[in-house]
Amino acid sequence: MAKRNPIQQTKHDQQVKKIAEKYKREGFNVKADLSGYEQPQAIGIYGKIPDVEAKKGSKREIVEVETPETLTSHKEQHTTFKKHAAQKKHTKFTIKVAK
Repeated sequence: MAKRNPIQQTKHDQQVKKIAEKYKREGFNVKADLSGYEQPQAIGIYGKIPDVEAKKGSKREIVEVETPETLTSHKEQHTTFKKHAAQKKHTKFTIKVAK
């Protein structure tokens, strides 16, 4: 699995925070894999944790943020989240790329 350099990790974390704050403004209950946020629940048998999980009523959004360095190396994680979302009503999974 590819590792992010410090600059890319900062860009990743800034994008996660931006997405989490957007959902909060829209009235969602937000969990994010960042300091200062409640941690999202692990998904799948290997316990993959998404970057953002947002819920509002019956609607649920799972977002994974990648950098160009990790976009192709995290496919197993993406597949886990995609399958999970497909099995749950009103659940959507998206990938965002931090640049």
